[in-house]
Amino acid sequence: MKVLVLEGSPHRHGTTHRMADFFVRGARERGHDVEVLDVARANLHPCQACDACFRLGKCIQKDDGNTILE
Repeated sequence: MKVLVLEGSPHRHGTTHRMADFFVRGARERGHDVEVLDVARANLHPCQACDACFRLGKCIQKDDGNTILE
């Protein structure tokens, strides 16, 4: 199974990071493919409600959102 962990804490090595790390280690030990994305430090812009994602199949904003969606 593929697992995506979105870590959004502003504290790089705080308790949220530690909890996510325990989860990731447990999932990997059980054979799952795990990817962790630090969305707290990602370059993300709010949705503009332009509906380009429905018309074009991707967001027109040039930020990390398209990479995360892939």
